[in-house]
Amino acid sequence: MNPLTRMGVAPHPLGRLARAGVAAALLLAACSPSREIYPRLERLAAAGRYPDAVKLVEDSKGLYGEKDEVLYQLDRGVFLNYAGRYQDSNAAFERAEQRIDALFTESISGNVGAFISNDNTLPYKGEDFEAVVINIYRALNYAQLGDIEAALVEARKVDQKLDFINRQYEPAHRNAYKEDAFARMLMGVFYETGGTRSDLNDAFISFRLAAGIYEQDFLPTYGTPVPGLLKANLLSTAQFMGGEELGAAQKRFPGVPLLSLDDAQRQGQVYVVHLAGRAPTKVETSFNAIMPDGNLFRMAVPAYRRLPYLITGSRVYVDGTLAATLELAHPTGAIAVKSLENRLGRIRAKAVARAVTKYLANRALQERARNQSEGVRLLAYVAGNVASAVSEQADLRAWQTLPDRILIGRAALPPGKHRISVEFTTGAAIVVGRKEMGEIEVPPGRTRFMVLHTNT
Repeated sequence: MNPLTRMGVAPHPLGRLARAGVAAALLLAACSPSREIYPRLERLAAAGRYPDAVKLVEDSKGLYGEKDEVLYQLDRGVFLNYAGRYQDSNAAFERAEQRIDALFTESISGNVGAFISNDNTLPYKGEDFEAVVINIYRALNYAQLGDIEAALVEARKVDQKLDFINRQYEPAHRNAYKEDAFARMLMGVFYETGGTRSDLNDAFISFRLAAGIYEQDFLPTYGTPVPGLLKANLLSTAQFMGGEELGAAQKRFPGVPLLSLDDAQRQGQVYVVHLAGRAPTKVETSFNAIMPDGNLFRMAVPAYRRLPYLITGSRVYVDGTLAATLELAHPTGAIAVKSLENRLGRIRAKAVARAVTKYLANRALQERARNQSEGVRLLAYVAGNVASAVSEQADLRAWQTLPDRILIGRAALPPGKHRISVEFTTGAAIVVGRKEMGEIEVPPGRTRFMVLHTNT
């Protein structure tokens, strides 16, 4: 029986409308995707059980739902990469990329619903930087498969994406994230492996561009300076370009040892990429106020919370001898935090407008109930405020399986077979673990790529 009927209050169309509002708000709140699997994924990843993590994601597809198809494919792509299934990983990332492209171009019918409820009603299309990280992962997948041409295709896509991203905003309101130095550096590395005059020219241009982005963007914005590896690569390719370019590079980065391209081609090279830590997670911050008429005014916005982890650095050993110390090249977590902070004003403005709309809707509902019974008036008041409270939720979705930072290093080796191991360190350079990467054969003049992951 209807509770109001038991109270002696007759059902009324307005009451049904109010109850419908509460039900709709509860439904909208319940539709937000479940993230219960992330703690389990983190435990599996910490234990190196990547195939089990892939299975957990795939078995949990229903938890993601249709609106979070992008997140589902991104999480699959990450753990397929860690499991060594590089082609399958790229297929998952490609599906995510296609879905993101479709969401940018198609008309999203849920926009009105998002305005009156919350952004969780919309399909997730990713943050700007997440769209670029897809291509970084795909490029690394292809590099590990030995397909450098395909890796270059992915690296070149960054140009197109960044141009598209930057054109979405007015010059005075562009996001903090507008360039990616690490992607540009990777592009140079892939060009350099080609070895032709054209390749080396393109490598020099990419390295010089990457160094400028580190100096002018990544250092002041995220505190990430030009990696020493990039400086060395720029000098090597500058020497190929001629004395004027080499002199300018040496003046720009004095004291950096010069490894000539001739020496590099007599040796082999192994690039090691370390995906370290846990990406920050989004949490809700809210503002609640009781207006003079007793109605609730509520707004909610997301904020990032950094997650702790122990391993922040790594060193590469070749045949038991220290060969390279990896350097921070992509501050993924810092980029996420700064990007959200940068557009928080826009998010707040939207949340305020949404809260005002709900407040005015509550006033209108109560006005219609003014001449009704006390029970109906009470229901109208309670229903509107419950709907406002329940439906106003910050969108906390994010690519949560990303690392917090990406480090890179290079070992120049004599041709032949070598045993590679990696030593893990804390921020205080205390050794806390070691991973045997196995034996690798490096032909003269060839480049190999190895990628590893830690989240503890």
